[in-house]
Amino acid sequence: MRSSYVVGLAALLAAGPAMGQVIIQAPDPDGARHEQRAYQDRANAQWERQEAQRRAAMGDYEGAAEAQRAARRDWHDAQRQDDRPPYQPGVVIGR
Repeated sequence: MRSSYVVGLAALLAAGPAMGQVIIQAPDPDGARHEQRAYQDRANAQWERQEAQRRAAMGDYEGAAEAQRAARRDWHDAQRQDDRPPYQPGVVIGR
């Protein structure tokens, strides 16, 4: 019984420094807009990739290459929206 008190006290003392920090953080106001933009860029990339395949099937290889370049550009735009730095305003109170 006495050893359980000692273990509990040791756990409390070990977790004490971690509990001494308070983080207040606001939600990302532009998060939904960036997510919607990335979704739209991916949809555009998919449509342009299908357009490139249709043009290539009809023999319009120059148009197919142009559509493929546009698809890659949209895909990279979507990746940039996804990979943007996270929104981190907030206040950390602690040591």
